[in-house]
Amino acid sequence: MSWKRPGAGLLGVAVSGALLVALYRSIDFQSVGLALLGADRLWLAISIGMIVPITILRAFRFYWVAPAGTLPGVGEALRLTLTASSLNAFMPAKAGDLIKSYRVAKGSDTSSGVAVSIIVYERLCDLFGLLSWCAVGWLIGRPDVPNVPSVLWLAIGALAAVCGVLILSRRVAAIVPRLLTSALPFRRLQKLRDLAHGWPGLLRVLKGRRRWIVAFSLVLWLTHLIQIWMFSIALSLSIPFFVSACLTGVALLAGQLPLTFAGLGTRDVALVLLLSQYATPGAAAAIGVLTVTRNILPALAGLPLVRIYLPLVVGDALRWRERTKAAGGAPGR
Repeated sequence: MSWKRPGAGLLGVAVSGALLVALYRSIDFQSVGLALLGADRLWLAISIGMIVPITILRAFRFYWVAPAGTLPGVGEALRLTLTASSLNAFMPAKAGDLIKSYRVAKGSDTSSGVAVSIIVYERLCDLFGLLSWCAVGWLIGRPDVPNVPSVLWLAIGALAAVCGVLILSRRVAAIVPRLLTSALPFRRLQKLRDLAHGWPGLLRVLKGRRRWIVAFSLVLWLTHLIQIWMFSIALSLSIPFFVSACLTGVALLAGQLPLTFAGLGTRDVALVLLLSQYATPGAAAAIGVLTVTRNILPALAGLPLVRIYLPLVVGDALRWRERTKAAGGAPGR
């Protein structure tokens, strides 16, 4: 498996650049700057500073999802979370999170399937938390969003329910490997099927912790959405919390599409369109600029740690390649 996909990364940067150019050609760029310069400095500092407790909460959840004994403590989970944040800034589809799986598998007898499933499980918990608050925000806040069909909110609620079943039900988890085996019977895909068996294995290891982790993910994403709502307070915008939670949540979902670099472009355009009844285009775009700090600050904090973890991973990969050649085999692709 390649650690870098230069083509995908360049395409994401190009798409993000094109979307941002189109966005800022359609709005007054000076109004974005004025909105940021006129922001309340105290609220701005508080809202941006919330990235610290959010990152710590993410580390706690990773520590709880990892099988017991695979990590020495929450401090290691925090270091790996920051390292993954740095790598995700340069790797497509948040592939930097795989370094967390690698550390769990390398530091214990945890199978590679279970180790990779940890990352998938966290992603599904994130989706469940974000989608759930989007649905709650729509039910309570009833945001005014012209030209958005009601079926979107029904789809969000349904997808949240699906995510909830996947992260809670061991019975459903047991079906996943069987479905994959039926759909991909080819011998060359045996490694992929082996990884799929890690999903029910992880849910067995988590046992009753699953309910606590799911509840914790809801609290984590409530904190995320409160932070973005506080961005609007700093910019002197009067957006009700549940309206903000619903609409900025949808914008964050748009930023998860694997077409852009770190969600730039799609998230910004979505914010301007969705908040059109509550903020000027310049102010909505300013929220998008502040939202970028949520990715940049953890990535910067993790840069020194990348120099520690990445050489270990690369060194192990090279040693594995040499052992494979010595055994007369060829590395798998």
